[in-house]
Amino acid sequence: MPSKSTKNSPSRRAVRGRTSTRPHSGKIKPKEDLFDKAFRLSPHPIGITELNTGRCLDINDACLQIYGFQRHEVIGKTTLMLGIWPDPQERAKLIDRLRSEGSVRNAEVSMRMKNKDLRHFLISTDLITINGKRCLLTIGSDITERKQAEGALRELNELLEHRIAERTAALCTVQARQQLLLQSTPVVLYARSTTGDFSTTFISENVVEQLGYSPHDFVEHSDFWVTRLHPDDRSQVLAHLSTVLEQERHVYEYRFRHRDGKYRWLYDEVRILRDQAGAPVELIGFQIDVTRRKRAEEELHRHQTKLEKLTAKLLTAQELERQRIAHELHDDITQRLASLALDAGSLERLCTSKPALLPYCRNVREAAERLADDVHTFAYRLHPSSLEHLGLEAAIQDHTHEFAQRTALAVQYVSRNVSKAIPIEMATCLYRVTQESLQNVLKHAEASMVLVRLLGTSKGVGVCILDNGKGFEGKEARSRGLGLLSMEERVRLAEGTFHIRTRPGNGTEVHAWVPLPDVR
Repeated sequence: MPSKSTKNSPSRRAVRGRTSTRPHSGKIKPKEDLFDKAFRLSPHPIGITELNTGRCLDINDACLQIYGFQRHEVIGKTTLMLGIWPDPQERAKLIDRLRSEGSVRNAEVSMRMKNKDLRHFLISTDLITINGKRCLLTIGSDITERKQAEGALRELNELLEHRIAERTAALCTVQARQQLLLQSTPVVLYARSTTGDFSTTFISENVVEQLGYSPHDFVEHSDFWVTRLHPDDRSQVLAHLSTVLEQERHVYEYRFRHRDGKYRWLYDEVRILRDQAGAPVELIGFQIDVTRRKRAEEELHRHQTKLEKLTAKLLTAQELERQRIAHELHDDITQRLASLALDAGSLERLCTSKPALLPYCRNVREAAERLADDVHTFAYRLHPSSLEHLGLEAAIQDHTHEFAQRTALAVQYVSRNVSKAIPIEMATCLYRVTQESLQNVLKHAEASMVLVRLLGTSKGVGVCILDNGKGFEGKEARSRGLGLLSMEERVRLAEGTFHIRTRPGNGTEVHAWVPLPDVR
């Protein structure tokens, strides 16, 4: 309520002078006075309403323009009739406050426009008297754009605070969302300093489930994290972190002591956070418990090691069995067949008096001779004696020559810088690769030419078998049973490399390389 000393002020007189001579029109007569000019020219919405009825007595052009009404639609109507209050209780609260305090300053309200859009205002209201009636003089300031900007800024802040975990404490809703996500995920978020012991400045609550410690344990003790790294991993981990400043990002795995005293394997990915000037601020990262995966990998490695040993034993046993059978065929069966051929020859000479028996004797002799040659060839294929006595170069040369004669394919053999003192295991490996590859050419390639190259260096020996055949798709090799697994295993056990280059219509290249023992 204004005091009596202000009732006769120029502005009050102007207000009282705006009362209409028509009691039912509710319109205030315009006057060319200071108040009228301020009322009409103000860029802020201004309205005069009756306190008890809420009926609008006058409204300036700025208010009409903002709300979208015509003057005749407003004058004599209440704000409730116009529907500009989304919640009528808000007006009632404003009136109660005005009655108790006499005025209201910068109250934030929301109003609905004629087109149903919602806009936001800061309003100030005073009680005035016009023609003996208590009225409200209300001046507003449209803050809709400011509110929208605040909303956009708030959304941006929430996004940034969600990405930077320690900032989320400022917004409860974002923090609750983050906590819910962290409770349901095995990923632990953290922030560490960029210097010293890389002390933890923040770590998410779910570290309790991962490692048994509370976030307080990590944050309150600067050396808590580094002192619980596995002694065998600590120096390497700290060295990796020291390089993050240049690399911007680093991924590593290490062991960390759980509260129960056992070590857990952690996958850790860390990035550097910089300020606007480019200076490092913090290390931001996440860690995941990968103990099960590491144990599975270790178990798989143990099984692979066992399998490799078993494979090596099987291949060794296979070669020994080949050698044994080859020796028996050569030293026993071949000799017996040779003797049989000699006996058949003698029988053939004794049957000169019986011409009718000669063809049969001759057939027996020739069959025995052919069988002896076949057995000898088979024994050589099983285990070439030249591999032990003459070396790898001579053994492959003999095999390519025999292969060319047997198949009528054009086979070219090239060798260079091959040592004579190659261990028998290496020599056997490369010989079997050559043997199996040539057999594949014969069975599948439909080639007319084959090139075998044996090349030696100071570091190892390699063999390459190239053909001009039809080639095949990469997946087709195993389905056809081309013996790749056997060749790969042999080369891998020799700590070498094996690969195939092929494409339909462009032939095939088989490459195998094994290192010398002193360079492994």
